Amino acid sequence: MVDEPTIPAVRFDSEGLEPNDRFEAWREAIAPVFDVEPLRVRDGGSPVRFASRIEAYHLGNMLAASVHTGAQRFYRARPNHRVDHLLVQVHRQGGYHGRLDDSAVRVAPRHVSLIDLDRPLHTESGETDILNVMLPRDLFSGQPAFLDGLHGLVLEPARGAFLADYLAALMRRLPSVKAHEAPELTRITRDMVLACCAEDAEARARAQPSIQMIVRRRLEGLIERELASPRLTPDALCRAAGMSRTQLYRQFEMDGGVVRYIQRRRLARVKRCLDDPREYRSIGELAEAHGFRSLAHFSRCFRERYGCSPRDARDLAKTPTVSSEADAGSTVNDWVRRLKRR
Repeated sequence: MVDEPTIPAVRFDSEGLEPNDRFEAWREAIAPVFDVEPLRVRDGGSPVRFASRIEAYHLGNMLAASVHTGAQRFYRARPNHRVDHLLVQVHRQGGYHGRLDDSAVRVAPRHVSLIDLDRPLHTESGETDILNVMLPRDLFSGQPAFLDGLHGLVLEPARGAFLADYLAALMRRLPSVKAHEAPELTRITRDMVLACCAEDAEARARAQPSIQMIVRRRLEGLIERELASPRLTPDALCRAAGMSRTQLYRQFEMDGGVVRYIQRRRLARVKRCLDDPREYRSIGELAEAHGFRSLAHFSRCFRERYGCSPRDARDLAKTPTVSSEADAGSTVNDWVRRLKRR
């Protein structure tokens, strides 16, 4: 009787390649998961010496691998390469830092972290020794809160250590696993991931609206403080808030973009000045003081926003308060109509 074959396995060591070919071999191997680029000694300098080793096992729709690699940068894989999987990582040595979606993440040795491979990622790592397990999203289709909260999650230490022990035991067993055992091991691993991660991930998902509100309020505060400055630009906001342009634009997507939001806030502030009878500055001076470099551009934007010219708005503010009920009703109607434009 012929023994049933064990699950497919592959081993790779870049030491068998020429030094100049080692990173490209790694890039090719990792392409369905990440886009990568080597770190350099300095901008424009030589790449940091790179080496990688992989021991990987294929269990049908789950992949488990022990990976040792040198320093590099990681990005989300290109759409034509991308897999729709979740990645669980046990960081035995090294870690990474960077951004996953809108969140800054720093992962240290002995941490267990999760990544959604279909969501934005931009990280950098030094030399690392990692245990990776990739599981298809379909296995978690009944846990939407878990899926929503897992990207960039670093497990609470006790749960992380428990999952790390299980995955290490799994890796030790895989060289002798038979093909018919693979589906059951995949199911058990899915259940272990949920048992250790779901509570943290679901709590994180519940907290996301509050986190996003805090981020938005901080950005609004930065904008208000610098509203009069011509140096208030998306790039300047990204630097001040420590976020990428993509993350910034996502925060103001419902406002038509951050540039449009800033313009509206500047127009509203000028409008308040024009409504103030004590304001002595000319319209041109007000426009310049609030970040508008062109009076013609300011006047055009003001008319589009408020339905009248800046001069008409100033004249209207000087009009004496009406006393007749008919005129008062008309004025209130006009005020209410214009409130929507602030």
